[in-house]
Amino acid sequence: MIVNDTVKLSCDFVNLPQLKDYVGTQNADEIQQAKLNALLRCLNLAYEEICSEFLPILKKESITAANGEFYFSSLSKPICGIVSLKTTSGEDIKYTLSSDHISFEGDSAVLTYAIQPEELAFGDEVDTIIPARVLAYGTAREFFLMQALSDEAAIFETRFKESLEGLVRKKTTLKMPARSMRY
Repeated sequence: MIVNDTVKLSCDFVNLPQLKDYVGTQNADEIQQAKLNALLRCLNLAYEEICSEFLPILKKESITAANGEFYFSSLSKPICGIVSLKTTSGEDIKYTLSSDHISFEGDSAVLTYAIQPEELAFGDEVDTIIPARVLAYGTAREFFLMQALSDEAAIFETRFKESLEGLVRKKTTLKMPARSMRY
């Protein structure tokens, strides 16, 4: 999914269809560009919410502790939350979490963590299972909240949350007991 496509869809949702032709171009005047930049900020807020609350982006790294402590600043990506800490053989390790580091017994471990998503810009490719429509719902919600239009924001809040819940809930097969013929 490309950011430009999502912003164009958001333009329809927030009743600014005239801006669609200017998404990702340098042809917009100052007012149009300000509105497009606001939509991009709103898209980033919705994307961050999705990645932090619904579908985290996970990264796994081997870490080495010094005196039983590993500082998050040494990670390759900004951390948003810890999923697991395991030995190299796959056994769970107990740990203590601080604001800037993790403490555990031992020298090395494998840390699986959720990362803070990078800020998106026009033209960026978003590698995600989230349909553009769902991200556009969140973008429209944020845009209406910025405009203090709470009724419109509530409509897109409902669409956004219900769509996300449909994406993340477990899809299981329902097994029904065999029917018998009784007379």
